[in-house]
Amino acid sequence: MSFAEDNIRAFQQLITTEPLLFSKYEAELHQLAATFSDDIEKISDGVSNWCACESRPQILEALIKLHDDLDKARLPGTTKPIAPPPPPPPKVSRETLLNAIQESFPNQSK
Repeated sequence: MSFAEDNIRAFQQLITTEPLLFSKYEAELHQLAATFSDDIEKISDGVSNWCACESRPQILEALIKLHDDLDKARLPGTTKPIAPPPPPPPKVSRETLLNAIQESFPNQSK
């Protein structure tokens, strides 16, 4: 799994499990979603840049923590999890991220 895929999955997880982090950025989140291409690397870069904005430090901190938690769940020096692996996550795509945003914030138009 690439960093870009991990980054997008972590961002999706934040959107669905911590929607209050995004509540005052709902319109900006939809604007971000409108810029997504089909390129996973570009989506990940866009997400990272959006989260790194000085006005959204709590989102960046939560995203970094999710990455740290994922790294701690792996054996040192490997990419294998310490515990038995969970079922494979759904494929990461522009659509899966857009769906997470729409499901968490349905009141904003596309």
